[in-house]
Parts: sequence; structure tokens; C-alpha cells
Amino acid sequence: MNNNILTKIDNFMSFFYQVALYLFIFISTTLVLTNVLFICKVSITSLHLLLSFIVSFIIYFFLRKREKRSFLTVIISVLIFLLFTYGVGMTYDSTSDGNTYHKLAVGAMKNGWNPVYESVGDFNKDKGNPFDIYEDNVNINWVDHYARGTETFGAVVYAATGKIERGKVFNILFMFIGFFLLFNIFKQMKIKTLKSLFLAIVLAFNPITIVQLSNFYLDGVLTISLFMIILLCLLPFNKKTYFDNYLILGMSLIWCINAKFTGLAYSAIFCLILYLYRHIKNYFQDKKHFKNFLIKETIYYVVVVVISILIVGSSTYTKNFLDHGHPLYPLYGKNHVPNLVMMEMPKSMQEYSSLRIFLTSIFAKGENVSASYSKEVNDPDIKIPLTISKEEIKNYSIPDIRMGGFGPLFSGIFILTLIGTIFIIIQLIKNKDKEKLIPYILVVAVTFGLVIFLDGSYWARYIPYVFLLPIYVLIYFFQKDNKKIVNILCYFTIILFIVNALLISIVQLNEMKDSRTYVNYHKELFQNYASSHKNVKIKLSHHGAQGVLYNLDDWDINNYILTDDDSLTKDAYLFTY
Repeated sequence: MNNNILTKIDNFMSFFYQVALYLFIFISTTLVLTNVLFICKVSITSLHLLLSFIVSFIIYFFLRKREKRSFLTVIISVLIFLLFTYGVGMTYDSTSDGNTYHKLAVGAMKNGWNPVYESVGDFNKDKGNPFDIYEDNVNINWVDHYARGTETFGAVVYAATGKIERGKVFNILFMFIGFFLLFNIFKQMKIKTLKSLFLAIVLAFNPITIVQLSNFYLDGVLTISLFMIILLCLLPFNKKTYFDNYLILGMSLIWCINAKFTGLAYSAIFCLILYLYRHIKNYFQDKKHFKNFLIKETIYYVVVVVISILIVGSSTYTKNFLDHGHPLYPLYGKNHVPNLVMMEMPKSMQEYSSLRIFLTSIFAKGENVSASYSKEVNDPDIKIPLTISKEEIKNYSIPDIRMGGFGPLFSGIFILTLIGTIFIIIQLIKNKDKEKLIPYILVVAVTFGLVIFLDGSYWARYIPYVFLLPIYVLIYFFQKDNKKIVNILCYFTIILFIVNALLISIVQLNEMKDSRTYVNYHKELFQNYASSHKNVKIKLSHHGAQGVLYNLDDWDINNYILTDDDSLTKDAYLFTY
């Protein structure tokens, strides 16, 4: 490609790297500041977002005071944030998880609930909530104890905009931020512009994130933040880029750890393994600077962990430990709940080994075969790699798809990955290249170790690190000149990745469009009905779906009475009336 065009692409990506960095600082500042205020007994208000903007503005200008386009960067960032927030607010989250514990957490915090000092089960009408929470609502357990980084940010956006659906903007923000920051990481790995662009597209627009674009699921946030954590830990130390890299790494860790409990486990394991490798290698290669670098990086990680767990995680990790003796309660500790991940797995697979469970899901048709979706006893349907069907593609409207969750073409990509991984390890051993061999083997070994020893290896959103396996292979080959056949295979893999993402994206866009049409139509019918009746009886689609009541509050509908009356026949948005 013409060098002039490549230069323009680099300049464009360089500018939007700054935009993405500011947006990352802004949303991270919002998360940290809100939790600091929670500790100080200050609940979320409509001014939280503005305060976070002012603080992040000061931080960014302090860090970039010599940059000529800093002010333009902030303006563009604000416009992008407003555009994304408005756009995502036009879609509706119709998912079960979204309308149960996610919206309950977001709505309660927006209306004044302080999770550090109170159970959400006690936050009822008399305290500012638009409805009384069921005493036996099982979601109280999840809302009180689960990590809630995304919900906290969503609540701040909700408080500022008055629409709960706008609170789910974090998913598209992370796709945008991840794309530009990941491109910069690949460029630091000495990968050429177009190849870095392809890799950034593949990782930012991954199947886990795409299927959760228009709902309150948070696995996309965990996935992209974990990608950045692992790749940043693999980067060699560079004085020119270390400040930005450590800043991005720290913010990624805060988000990954506070997205969900698994984020704490994954980030801790990868960071610890690569931290030990880096300092052991440094000890033997540069004893003069070993101690100084070890102390600095150790202090850095301690500070990040303190912010992540004791401040941002004060109402979850810290509170869980103090109240229940375990930071990961209710998954672990006294009176913990059963393993829901294993309960969701098809019965036929529960006798399999972890590796077989994993491989079954990789080579299965994309679908949900679990008790939550069907009372029938269904088994995974194994298919020939790289084959697809209309029936399978439709299933990628499911935000938490179990079997084949990495996309309809990933089984073919996985086969190429295994071949590439074996080839690379043999070649590195043959060339005695320990600098590349050891970290490569470490990340691959840790990945397969997690697959084998942790539950949930059939469920893509619980094993996002697997999606990096083919990326490691592509990084290796993109960093060097290769034979023609190798280049062809690399670009073929990229094409498979992009087609894989496009197929899922088309399904998701159609799902978003259909959902919006459906909800708007029934919303108008219900508003007209409610306005002509003094009180309206409504029955939720299921007992825990109280999150939809925040939508009614946004639509200024409050003359309803919750009932279990099965005779109600008029359909609405997750309820009948």
C-alpha cells in the first residue's frame, strides 16, 4: 500500500489513541470517584458525571499539557460519549439477567442506594426507590455481593440522563477504547500498520462483546480489559511508552477486577505469572537494575490492587470478606450458593473431562443447550469446522450463548491455531530463542491450565483468554518475514475472524432493530392504556424481573399494581397487563 496512505492511517489512529485514552481515564475516574463518595456516605446524584468529567479533564491535561491538540481531544471524546450514550439509549435490554439483577443494581444506585452500607433488599419506596423490592427476590443476593463496576458506571449515566437504557453505554465504549488502545499495543510490538489494524479489529469486535452490545451484560468489558492486561504484560519495557502502558494496565485491572469475580482470578493469574517471569529474567540479565525495577513494579501493583479491591471493590470484595468471611461470597464461603455454571451445562457433558467439555463446545454448533432454555434433554450438536447454517447463525442473538460461543467459524480458526502453535514452539526451540519461547509457552500453558482446572470451560464468556490463542500465533508471524504459504494462512485466518464477526454483527443489529420496534409499539399501547385507567394491574414475566419497572419510571408510569394474576392477557415489555 502507498506509504502516504499508511502515514495518514497512522496519524488518524494516533489522534484517536489520545481520544480513547481520555475516554478510558474519564470512565475510570467515574468509577473510582463514585466509590470513594460511597465510602464517604454520598450516594449517586445527577452531578456525578459532570464532576467525573471535570476531574478527568484536569488529570488528562496534567498528563498531556505539552500536547497541542489536548483540548480538541477532549471535545471529540465528549461528542463520542454523547453520541454513544444517545444511540445505545434507543435500544432495549430484553434479557433475563439485564432485567433482573443488573437493572436492579443500576436503578437502585441511581435512586440513592449506597451499596457500602445497605442491602438493596432494604431500599424500597420509603427510601427513594420507585417500587418495593420483593423480600424473596433471589436477585438481592447477586446485587448485594457481586462485583458491580459496570453497574456503578451505568447508574451514574442513568442519574445524569434519566434513562436507564443509556446506562449500558459501557459496552460500546469499551469496544471503541479497546480498538485504538490495542492498535497502539500492536504497533509497539513492531507489527506493521495494516496488520495491527486487523488485529485490533479482531480483538475489539469479538463475539463476546458483539452479542452484548445492547444489553447490561458485562463480559465484553471483562474481555477487552483482560486482552489489554495480558498483551501489555507481554510488552518489553520501553522508557518512551512505559507511563501510558502502566496507566492503561492499571485502569484495565480496575475494570477487569470489578466487572465480575472471574476478572479478579484471570487478571491475577496472568499478571503474577508474567510478573515472576519478567523479574526472574531481569535478575539474571540486569542485576544492577533488578532490585530497583522490582520494588517500583511491586509498589505499582500494590497500589492498583488497593484501589481495585479496597476502594472500587469496597462494597463487594471488602464487604463480603468482613460480613461473610470470603471476598468472593456468595460463590465461596459459608452458605455459598451451588455452582450455577456447572448446573447450566448439559447433563450429558457433566461426566466429561474438562478438556473434552472445552473441545465439545469449540466444535459444537452455536446454540444454548441448558435447563434455562429448554426442558428437553438436549445434547451439543457437533459440526464440521467452517460450516454454517441459517439456524445456527440466528442463535447468535443470544447474549450468553453456551455452545460455540466464539462464533460459527471459530472451530476452523482453532485448528489453524493448534497447527501454528506447535510450529512456533518447535521453531523457537530449534532456534534456541528463549526470549520468545518462555513467555509464549507461559501464556499458552496458563490458558490451557485455566481451561482444565476451572469450571465453565464450555462457555465462551467465561473463557475469553482462549480467544487470544490465535492472536499469539498471528503476532509471531506478523513480526517477521515469512514464506508465501504462511502469509496466505495468516490472512486467511484474519478473513475468517472478520467474517465470523460480521455474521454475528448482522444478527445482533437485526435483533436490536426488532427489539426496538417491538418495545416501542407495546410501550405506546401500554402508555395509552395506563393514562386512561386509574390503576393498572401488571404481572412480570417472572418474579425477579423487577428491573423493567425502572423503564416504567422513566416513562412516567407509576399507577400500576404488581400482581400474580394469570388472567392478564395484554402483552407488554416483559410483563402482561
